[in-house]
Amino acid sequence: MTAPEQLTVVADNVDARMIELLDAECKKWTEVDPRLTELVDELARMVSSGGKRLRSAFVYWAWRGACTDADEVAAGEAAAFDAGAAFEFLQTFALIHDDIMDDSAYRRGAVTVHTANAQRLTDAAWTGEPRRYGEGVAILVGDLGHVLADGLMAGRGQRVAKLWDELRIELNLGQYLDLRSAAAGDFDQATARQVATFKTALYTIVRPLQLGASLTSAAGAASAPAPGQVSSRWSEEDYRQMLNRLDRFGRPLGRAFQLRDDVLGLVGDNTAMGKPVGDDLREGKPTELIAHAVANANPAQRQVLEQIGDRNMSSDDAQRLVNVVRETGALEANEAEIERLLGESKQALATLDFQPEAVEALDALADYVVERDR
Repeated sequence: MTAPEQLTVVADNVDARMIELLDAECKKWTEVDPRLTELVDELARMVSSGGKRLRSAFVYWAWRGACTDADEVAAGEAAAFDAGAAFEFLQTFALIHDDIMDDSAYRRGAVTVHTANAQRLTDAAWTGEPRRYGEGVAILVGDLGHVLADGLMAGRGQRVAKLWDELRIELNLGQYLDLRSAAAGDFDQATARQVATFKTALYTIVRPLQLGASLTSAAGAASAPAPGQVSSRWSEEDYRQMLNRLDRFGRPLGRAFQLRDDVLGLVGDNTAMGKPVGDDLREGKPTELIAHAVANANPAQRQVLEQIGDRNMSSDDAQRLVNVVRETGALEANEAEIERLLGESKQALATLDFQPEAVEALDALADYVVERDR
């Protein structure tokens, strides 16, 4: 499915903001020591390698929806794009570290940071162990992305700061649960749904929506309050109700997003995905799709499914696993659940007291989330 205009227009502006910031960092550190810019260049390489920019789009359109007039839009748009860029830098941080944990060689069609830098050490005949060097550089590149994200979110007010802190904690907890569940072989439905909630529903959709709308309450029409202060634009009760309505819209949509990701990770196209399809099986990712297959498999099928998590799994073995997933009805059940969740999300969207243009944009984004092919 082609990305809707409401996504691409935000992506273009957010990309421009990230490039502007990275260019400034390169110029600054080149004057100190040109070698320092290598870290910035690696971050820029990963940022520019692609990405849907969904988080920044949800930030922007929730902010637009909560704005009351054209003057507020004009005054606050730069802050909305900054917040979108912060999410994309944070996502790059998370992906770089995730690639280390999963030992992935490719991300978005590009060589991962740890793989590229391990090879650099070998090619340059430097001393040290290639893997340790590559992973060390990648950790630092990811951390740099995190620092830049935090810088973009500084001084936005107490409500925004609280949400930003919460989502970063949730991101780390979700990643830990994902890592632990794969190692322990926890393929039950409850675990898969909990991982999806932390890593996707909250981080990808709910928190971007809530943070975007909160930019208006924290910043008012033109300027941000002093750090630690709360604007009186919305009462605490109105603000809480707004967060709850956005949660009811974003949570089922976030779960649908993850369910679509699970399908694409199993039967998608390698080129479109930018990484080898089937890696989720080799890594033993706890997905609802696999949980359904395990719960409904017969003894012979369950024996095949026991190969999940085998890092040395062949392509033929992976295909046999995919066939079993199909035979158990997991794919059909997954599609039906996606449609149900989309319907639930759109019902909640109708309850948002947002500007019509923003509601239309969020509706288009919801469709894209579940119909995309990468």
